[in-house]
This record gives sequence, C-alpha cells and structure tokens, in this order.
Amino acid sequence: MADPKGFLKVTERELPKRRPVPVRIMDWKEVYEPGDSAQLRRQAGRCMDCGVPFCHQGARWAT
Repeated sequence: MADPKGFLKVTERELPKRRPVPVRIMDWKEVYEPGDSAQLRRQAGRCMDCGVPFCHQGARWAT
C-alpha cells in the first residue's frame, strides 16, 4: 500500500531528462528519456490517493 503521507515527504517534482529536439522530430517516441525506477517510485509516492479520478491528467471538478 502507498504511503498516505508521501506527498509531504517528497515535495519536489523530478522529471526525467528530455530527449534533444533534433532527435525527437525524427520519430514519434516519448519526449523524456526512460526514467530511473527509484525516481519513478519516489514520484509515485507523491500521489495523495485522494480518489479524484484522472487527477494526474489535470482534470478539474465541474463547478
């Protein structure tokens, strides 16, 4: 189970290194280099598990 207070422990957002633009325009692959599994685990621990569906996609609640 995820740590419910993980978002308090890991506050900084860590992004993988971006691939150079001249390389990216030659293919349809990901923008970012493959990430380190330890880094991915730390960043996944930032999730508050709040129950908001698709919050990682920037969805907003209807007002």
